[in-house]
Amino acid sequence: MDTRRVRSAVISVLGIGGFFLLWHLIAVSGLVDRVMLPSPAEVFWSALAIARTGELQDHIRASIFRMALGYAAGSSLGILMGVLLGRSTFLESLVGPILQMARAIPPLALVPLIIFWFGVNEGAKISLIGWATFFPVWINTLLGVKGVNPLFIRAGQSLGARRATLLLKVVIPAALAPIFSGMRVALSMSFTVLVAAELAGALAGLGYLIQMSALSFRVDTIFVGIVVLAILGFIADTLFMQLLYRLFPWYRSEQTGK
Repeated sequence: MDTRRVRSAVISVLGIGGFFLLWHLIAVSGLVDRVMLPSPAEVFWSALAIARTGELQDHIRASIFRMALGYAAGSSLGILMGVLLGRSTFLESLVGPILQMARAIPPLALVPLIIFWFGVNEGAKISLIGWATFFPVWINTLLGVKGVNPLFIRAGQSLGARRATLLLKVVIPAALAPIFSGMRVALSMSFTVLVAAELAGALAGLGYLIQMSALSFRVDTIFVGIVVLAILGFIADTLFMQLLYRLFPWYRSEQTGK
């Protein structure tokens, strides 16, 4: 690991540590009621108590399962539609305006409709997460495909490459950077929508934990759900970027400009 990465990691650790220190100081200062804002230590002990019963692990597994399926479905469909519309002016004119209007609909506005359609089963929750993750991937894929240098395409055509070969060997590789950016945004959005999705009749999950804690006025347990969601989101983003750097070394250079 080079010096630059070590320095960046140290700064990140200091930033996170500073945040929790500030949280602790505010909580113990008396400026805010301790019932409304428990300290990080109180949240930690609450999390440990829930984890000892296995309940916290069950909630985490349920949330990761829904998020992973919704993210995979939404991202896959987003890439497919982005490529199709990016390579077809007719399809973009036909379907593009509809998708642009749908993109403006907040996922929360769809909760009642999705419950009517799918009930309160897992399909409703996964569909809502898939909806939210579809649009960032779709729009970035569309822009990436449309932004491919025409010289690359003409060079492939001059070498006798067929349409499918051009798509797989030229267009998609050239559009990978914006596609990855869209997938990263969609990953964070999947965690954002996860809580709303789990309010739709879930019996397990971090959103369910937060909801039940609110009904019983357990603010410390609410913070447990929030902090665990934040940690899972950070881990997912870090693993996603490390996987990209490992599979596509050029992507790190493009992101850092070095």
